[in-house]
Amino acid sequence: MRTHQLRLDSPLPLSHGDELAKRIYYASSDIESFRLIEKEQCVVAVEVTTADEVETVDLARKVNLINDRDVLPQRITHTERVWSSPHSERFADGDVYDQLLALGLVHEMGQGLIASSGLFTATLHALDERIRSLAVGRFGAREQLYPTLISTETLQRGGYLDSFPQFLMSAQRLHADVDTYSEFVVGEEGAEDVGARLARHGEHSGYCLPPTMCFHTYQQFHGEELGSGGTAVTSRGKSFRHESRYSRSVERLWDFTIREMVFFGEGKEVADLRQSFLEASCELIDELGLPGHVEGANDPFFGDGRNPRRMLAQRLSGLKYELRLPVAAGRTVSVASFNAHGTLFGEAFKITLAGGTTASSACVGFGLERFAYSFFCQYGPELGDWPASVRRSLGL
Repeated sequence: MRTHQLRLDSPLPLSHGDELAKRIYYASSDIESFRLIEKEQCVVAVEVTTADEVETVDLARKVNLINDRDVLPQRITHTERVWSSPHSERFADGDVYDQLLALGLVHEMGQGLIASSGLFTATLHALDERIRSLAVGRFGAREQLYPTLISTETLQRGGYLDSFPQFLMSAQRLHADVDTYSEFVVGEEGAEDVGARLARHGEHSGYCLPPTMCFHTYQQFHGEELGSGGTAVTSRGKSFRHESRYSRSVERLWDFTIREMVFFGEGKEVADLRQSFLEASCELIDELGLPGHVEGANDPFFGDGRNPRRMLAQRLSGLKYELRLPVAAGRTVSVASFNAHGTLFGEAFKITLAGGTTASSACVGFGLERFAYSFFCQYGPELGDWPASVRRSLGL
């Protein structure tokens, strides 16, 4: 293991330290671990470890690029809380994730990958059914089942490739050629890593693993006129984001499940629907007896000098709110986000309303594994320990 101390060309205020920490692993896949070095209320360097010998100068260049372009220009604003649960935290005894593993309720399948069964899976489905019923019953959403893969062109049209390249996971295939198949199959065993062989003989399929479900909905309505009165669509599916070494228990996965809700309509109509769904979600959290809060947030834009301004605009304009639930003392996770887009996606996908005006849109997304995990962190892994009212609410 090698240690490198990377001096920041421009010291970073401590208020920005967390923003830099969220990006260090994306500087280089060689970085195994890191710590921020502080001096006089500033982050002045980053100490990183690598498994192999790596040029310190090049690592420093990459970390400074992220610091100067993505972090230092950010204007950190006060986080606005718009709702707080009346319920107090009541964390289960011991490490809940370790208990879930010991009971076989979750099983690690690889970095950022888990399988689940038993009560964990039942809770995930029950929570999803409450959200789905809310979307369909109260908001009149049409339920849609989408394929897993999504076209790369759709993600590009929607701006995802420019905004979140660090999360992108693509679908590759072997070259459609008989010689390729023969070479791949009869290649010398052990002579080359399988991943390297796939890269050498492969090509991009034209599709990606979806980072969220809403892009499927935008693609579905590409070029359509939706008429008046608003349109609502809900879907559930697997989503994929490359979380690098930031993956953590059930809190941050590479492969996870989302329940999504998308609204189209006039600007005020869509804003009101997003607000109503946010309020209905808070009512559900209250009914389930969970602590938590809703606060203003921004997306983790990356790799573009415009992004600090985009993040600030999201916060100042109230374009994104997150429902955060506690999973340990002093630590919460975002289990849902409530996002307003204006006409961004309506313009990109040429989605219009009656009379040809561009549709506004908003979306709500619940990360179901996180939602279920935060539930277990409060009530523990044994169903008999849960309040009877909560079991009734979930039908368990």
